Amino acid sequence: MAVPPKTRTLIAEADVNLSELLNADMTTLARWSRQGLDWWIGELRTLIPARFAGNADRLRAFHRLEKNGAVHASGNPRADTLVLPGELCFIRHLQLPAMSEADLLSLVTLDADRILPLSAAEIVLGVRKLGPSSTEGLVDVVVGCLPLGRARSVAEALAEQALVPAHVGPLAEDDDQTLAFDLAPGMRKAGLLPQRPAVARAWWIAAAVLLLVNLGIATLREQQQVNHLQEMVDAQSTALGAVRRIEGRLRTNAKSIEQLRARRDHQQPERALAALTRVLPQKCWVQRIEWDGARMRVAGYCAKDVNPVAAVKASGAFAFVRASRAEALAQTFSGTPFDFNASLERTAP
Repeated sequence: MAVPPKTRTLIAEADVNLSELLNADMTTLARWSRQGLDWWIGELRTLIPARFAGNADRLRAFHRLEKNGAVHASGNPRADTLVLPGELCFIRHLQLPAMSEADLLSLVTLDADRILPLSAAEIVLGVRKLGPSSTEGLVDVVVGCLPLGRARSVAEALAEQALVPAHVGPLAEDDDQTLAFDLAPGMRKAGLLPQRPAVARAWWIAAAVLLLVNLGIATLREQQQVNHLQEMVDAQSTALGAVRRIEGRLRTNAKSIEQLRARRDHQQPERALAALTRVLPQKCWVQRIEWDGARMRVAGYCAKDVNPVAAVKASGAFAFVRASRAEALAQTFSGTPFDFNASLERTAP
């Protein structure tokens, strides 16, 4: 995509202009503001559809420059265009990158020595876009120029009749109601024509001011809504804090319940007692059982020919079955005492 020359210039001079902007006086700032406004207005004009903008170029009444150099004034008070004879101007048809007419004029001015027979300092330039070219990304452009000496003669003839036209140029070859190109901006830039009244500029400034006002109002309303939302949040902060504390307690309780449930699933004394009752042989009497959730200690008496420790080991329902005392226990009248530790297997029914 082609970058307009004016845009390239602005980008290249951005760093320099920052320091110049901070050190500039009010007159310089005003001149830069006018230049920026002119550029902005030109960009906005390019957004107007051609079907609406095209009728504005139609000539309903105009002044005419005679071949002898005299100006034939129109009797219509609305006439604001001076039509020049086509033979006074140099005209070329070019294909240039698609951009606004202001940028096209800047591009042609930079390359005038190659495009036209005279340098940019010796002519007054005008350009007009004809429409998209057959080559993608390009547009057909009419470039015309008037030698500076002839432009001064035209300006003097206009001054004699106190005429200040808004547009100056020859008629298009294929349309006698349209200018081939407009030389008035170049003549005003060269000081040959006075600046146009600022009526249209005032309307554009008003539109810009209204746009800024709308943006400001929208920003203000958005800020008010944000402030209102913040006030609502602040007003509900106490209740929100209580809700969050309740949520924290609920999460803590839920975690405790899960832990208790896990402990219950892994530490069921009823299951351990049932398994012990099932694997202990007959003629065993349990006197004491200690259970810590993981291991159990069992003590009691059994008949002389019964070995409860071996029976518990052989059952497979308990693991790590060990006698609690290494020394032999004395046999009593009630029977042989036993005392062992064991852990219930996870897979035990």
